[in-house]
Amino acid sequence: MAKRKVSRKYSKKGIIESQLAKERKLPAQKPREKFNFRTFIKKLPGKIGKFFRDVVHELKKVTWPSRKALFTYTVVVLVTIIIFGVLLGVYDYIFLFLVKLLARI
Repeated sequence: MAKRKVSRKYSKKGIIESQLAKERKLPAQKPREKFNFRTFIKKLPGKIGKFFRDVVHELKKVTWPSRKALFTYTVVVLVTIIIFGVLLGVYDYIFLFLVKLLARI
């Protein structure tokens, strides 16, 4: 005797899927408030001023290096750049030589 086909709605898999779909539904969101451009413009200068006051406040917390330390850091960076530049130039020359050598073959 052939099996009767059960509607997906009533099969175990279908019931589980419908339960999961109900659980996944997000709660209704509150309607968005209308953007008031006039109050935004009125508050804008105060917000800009607060931003710059906060920037100055944060810059006062920074520990700035001394002149000698700054000079040392600058020299280290420049020497590192020169070393990597020379190293990259040497690799470039070697690869160019190898490509020319392979091109002759």
